[in-house]
Amino acid sequence: MLLFQIISCPWFLISFLVPCYGSLQLGFSKLQRGHRLDRKLIQSFPELSFLDCVIECLVTPRCKSVNYFKGANFCEINYENKTTAETRYMESAGWVYSEKEHWPKELAGACSNSTCKINQTCKHKRYSEDKFFECVLSDCGIPDQNGIDLNATRREDAIGLHRRIHASCFDGYSQSGSGWLICQSNGEWKYDIVCTGEYGRA
Repeated sequence: MLLFQIISCPWFLISFLVPCYGSLQLGFSKLQRGHRLDRKLIQSFPELSFLDCVIECLVTPRCKSVNYFKGANFCEINYENKTTAETRYMESAGWVYSEKEHWPKELAGACSNSTCKINQTCKHKRYSEDKFFECVLSDCGIPDQNGIDLNATRREDAIGLHRRIHASCFDGYSQSGSGWLICQSNGEWKYDIVCTGEYGRA
């Protein structure tokens, strides 16, 4: 039985941390090759395997889907999926799109039943007698969009800590400031943009 488990799961080397499950096949069967979700990024990770990309999404409560570029082993985790952001789901050569709900949550190991908040990520603690995981701040969440149009943000913009978004104001608003929204290490946004409406209110 163990031999079958090793053969059926190409990542058997990490099985001491995360057990292999036959239901992995469900996740692979629902991969959408040649597609990605644009401008809904929480964070990106270079040099990550596809399975590790999925696990990064599973341990991040805000995450709903992943984009993966196999040629560069590049992972993006998103705060929406193609249902909630249909207009941002598009064809993109070389990318693979997958949704969190298609993968068994047991892949997250000790984090599969974590109580982390929406703007936290569950991290495994390898050497701890009292607790197997901890919750760490991961992002600033969705910025306040009062007068701000985030639909024009670039692909590389993100809501992860220390990242920034270049935003613009909706039509009908006047803009002052550079347009940068900076996600600070305390989990709060710093705004360098003010969108003022026709009545002089932001």
